[in-house]
Amino acid sequence: MTRSSTPSRRLLGGICAIAVAIGSAGMLSADPGRSQDRDRDREDSDRAERALERAERDAARAAERAARDEARYVDDRAEILDKTTDDPVRQERELAKLEEDRAETLMKAQEEAIKDAEDLAEELAKAQEEAAEDAAERAEEAAEYGSSSELSDIAEGENPEYDERGFPVRRGEIVGLSLSDEQLASLGQAGFEVVRRHELQALGNWLHRLKVPEGMDAPTALAAARDAEPNATFDFTHYYAMQYVPSGNDRSLGAATLPRKKGRLTIGMIDTAIVSHPALSNVSITQRDFADAEGVPKAHGTAVASILASEGSSTLYVANIFRGRGKRPFTSADTIVDALDWMVAKRVPVVNMSLSGPRNAILDRLIEQAIGRGTLIVAAAGNGGPSAPPAYPAALPPVIAVTAVDQRNRVYRYANQGRYITVSARGVNEPAANALGGITRFSGTSYATPHVAAWMARCRTKSSPTSCARRLRRSAQDLGAKGYDPVYGYGLIL
Repeated sequence: MTRSSTPSRRLLGGICAIAVAIGSAGMLSADPGRSQDRDRDREDSDRAERALERAERDAARAAERAARDEARYVDDRAEILDKTTDDPVRQERELAKLEEDRAETLMKAQEEAIKDAEDLAEELAKAQEEAAEDAAERAEEAAEYGSSSELSDIAEGENPEYDERGFPVRRGEIVGLSLSDEQLASLGQAGFEVVRRHELQALGNWLHRLKVPEGMDAPTALAAARDAEPNATFDFTHYYAMQYVPSGNDRSLGAATLPRKKGRLTIGMIDTAIVSHPALSNVSITQRDFADAEGVPKAHGTAVASILASEGSSTLYVANIFRGRGKRPFTSADTIVDALDWMVAKRVPVVNMSLSGPRNAILDRLIEQAIGRGTLIVAAAGNGGPSAPPAYPAALPPVIAVTAVDQRNRVYRYANQGRYITVSARGVNEPAANALGGITRFSGTSYATPHVAAWMARCRTKSSPTSCARRLRRSAQDLGAKGYDPVYGYGLIL
């Protein structure tokens, strides 16, 4: 009777691979910084495992029934042969009936086994479909919000919490934009407390830092604030990382000098601080520290500033927003906003930025308002690699996102790619000032961005922001696939 379980066993073994694929595909697609993704993947995997466990139990019960039926058949046949020895006609009739009953039992068991296997296949297919939907949803979220895996370890010294996507946020705090007295009163009744009410005069807004109610984490508090005041704008105080930190692998050119184009361009930098360097001679520099911390980094900003100077910048407004020692300087959304407001107040026509992090509703709104007031923003596209999710704020629609290419117009191997890339510029083995002295070659989208920022600043001396944005696209030298593409954008800016 063991033959009756064979179809079930074969089908079961064949579709076990589906269940394995469900679990492994989900886990591979998960971002290690996002607990929600791990929970979804675990649910998908558990669903498939439960289905397989039920199928194994059904198969075991079927095998037990088959063994009992086979034993009963053997006993019944022996009894017929023993009782009908003297009556061959009766014996033949009863044996025929026994075989008929046995055939019917075998057929029924086989049909049940096939039905069980089909049900399992259907259940696993449904689980696989749900896992694929979860993976697609995560991909869409990554495309909109970026990836948290590269940022999970920043700001550890400030003991961050994490949002629902795994991005680090300031513990016990959310931020509201231009909240009215009535809204603040309502939030106060809900247990929120104003930590700081800060005017962004140039941007025409107020930033309200809110301490969350006692015993409530930041994600829960953000949901509560949005429920209480659905017409207000709230978000976390997200942390952001520097796009690239110079390392010992960068190639030194010793005491070489940078060529300098003629120009009297005014450009802003939201970056690290800078040091005095011969490459920045004859440049008027106004520098302000928004990080208010010890151990302010200076290497990255110095290199970027020197490229801006080589492109004809004679006036630089430098806003340091980064804090933290070592190779992982970080900043926060409120610090970026303060620096942006300062740039708008100084009427800086173009701002160069090199940082990465998640979308943030407050930052989105204020960047849009800064651009609306005539301050163009040019940002590095990111160095996460071709398959990396978008880097923000570069991926915001009004921002000009710049990728890097080498002297042979090949894209930088670690550059992000995507439909948000605007243009390309030289950014591989680019000579720039080393904060420790001399000139060094650096690679990264951070070092391509100042070339485009200077191009935009030169255009702004003659044309409007909207006109310059159109001219930038038209002036780009097409690279890669014909027309716009997600690798090079509209093409190369020289």
